[in-house]
Amino acid sequence: GQSRWLHVLGRLEAGPAGRGRRLFVTVQDITERKLATLALEHSREELRRLSAALADAREDERRRVARELHDELGQRLSALKLDLAAICRQPAPADPQETERRLQPLLAAVDGAVAATRRIASDLRPAMLDDLGLAAALEWLAADWRRRGGMAISLATQISDGGLTDSASTTLYRIVQEALTNVSRHAQARQVAIRLERHAHELLVSVEDDGRGLEPGATTKRDSSGLAGIRERARMLGGSASVRNRGEGGCRLEVRLPLERIVRTTDMIDGAGLE
Repeated sequence: GQSRWLHVLGRLEAGPAGRGRRLFVTVQDITERKLATLALEHSREELRRLSAALADAREDERRRVARELHDELGQRLSALKLDLAAICRQPAPADPQETERRLQPLLAAVDGAVAATRRIASDLRPAMLDDLGLAAALEWLAADWRRRGGMAISLATQISDGGLTDSASTTLYRIVQEALTNVSRHAQARQVAIRLERHAHELLVSVEDDGRGLEPGATTKRDSSGLAGIRERARMLGGSASVRNRGEGGCRLEVRLPLERIVRTTDMIDGAGLE
């Protein structure tokens, strides 16, 4: 009941004393080799698509940052410059309260520019990922998506600050961030559950939603660059990523990473770095 790949060779030659002819045939089962070749070709094609998608994403990110710098910071600073120029043209008031009244709009404009700068910087890389660790950064990310996306997001982690390497923390943050982006764009979900669980030799990251689920072949479409990026990030740390539909609706993303590749020292595998 199986389909197999075979390599067949035949050689026709004359029999003894020129009588009759004989056919020599060899049949070799090359199924495993053929499947490995096809898998390699698929992986190369996926990497080509991912490389193109990353280049597009990089340009989109630059375009977005340039637009926000121009529209938000540029306009705020231009308005601040005009206000300062107007104040310089006016005589200095004798009343200190009048001086304070004139400066209040300027202070508000400066506060707005500072807030916009912090928001743009946080979108590029949250400072708390370096200052407070992965758990706090994920809490902030979940709260930000609750506010922007209107989804109920729960987060449960079994990690402690300082246990993971910097590259592992960044990778896990980006994986969860990309997963939430995919859910927001495609799932039409109302609830999302994020869990980071420690098992015997691996860390399991799961993101579940109650959305419309995956259509057949959705994970292999050419435009599924988000899932391809998650898989590639997991591979960089020796892990794997998979996504499937849930029986009760929605889908579940699972990322498994070996502890020996993501903790700072091998001693932490015994529990010093993971709760």
